[in-house]
Amino acid sequence: MSEGMDNMRIEPEISGVSVVLLGSFNPAIFTPAWFALHGLLSEDVADCANLQVVHQQVTEFAAKWLRLQVTVDKFSVETLQAPHIRLRDLVSRIFKEHLLHTPLRAFGINRNVHFQVKSLAERDRIGRALAPVEPWGTWGQDLGLDGKHGGMTSLTMSQVSPEGRPAGGQINVMVEPSNQIGKGQTGVYVRVNDHYAIDNAELGSAERLMELFEDNFDTSLERSNGIIDHIMSLAKTKED
Repeated sequence: MSEGMDNMRIEPEISGVSVVLLGSFNPAIFTPAWFALHGLLSEDVADCANLQVVHQQVTEFAAKWLRLQVTVDKFSVETLQAPHIRLRDLVSRIFKEHLLHTPLRAFGINRNVHFQVKSLAERDRIGRALAPVEPWGTWGQDLGLDGKHGGMTSLTMSQVSPEGRPAGGQINVMVEPSNQIGKGQTGVYVRVNDHYAIDNAELGSAERLMELFEDNFDTSLERSNGIIDHIMSLAKTKED
């Protein structure tokens, strides 16, 4: 995968990738020291980690490029820093080399961006393209055309059982105004959740899930970036 995957038509101000695994976990083992002991994180990264909680029910810490949270049924890691491929390598090593007997039943590869357009009108153009007001009749006319009187606040589109993956998989795309950039006027948030699942979590499920994960990580991010780039394109008119 090219590390220039953020080369979209609008440079995101916040750009992240997260990986979420569903299964059965022992949160208390996932400490920075455990990661350093097994060579999964360098000692300097582990030593500067901000360890927020370690408990039988939940562990959470942040360490330079990585944020981690583990509960008894969910393992989640996130990075806001390229190269994002470090996330793939970290997850694969954990569950292929060290915790290969962990029962896993699903994973998600998530792409999250906050990008800024030049004006409220451009942000509103995206909303109108994705959720036209005309089908709402007279009430839709009251929303106005400048975005100041309402419009799309959140939209989710889902593709169920994409071809070529086990049953239960989905691709979910959410678009909404950003609450982190643009002062509530010009920021757009897009999240793409690429979900893979298998029938049940049993012995050997980690190996099967990790094969799916490694085989699809790069393709998933490329597809997500294409979706996000298309949404960015909706801010412009043909004359722009």
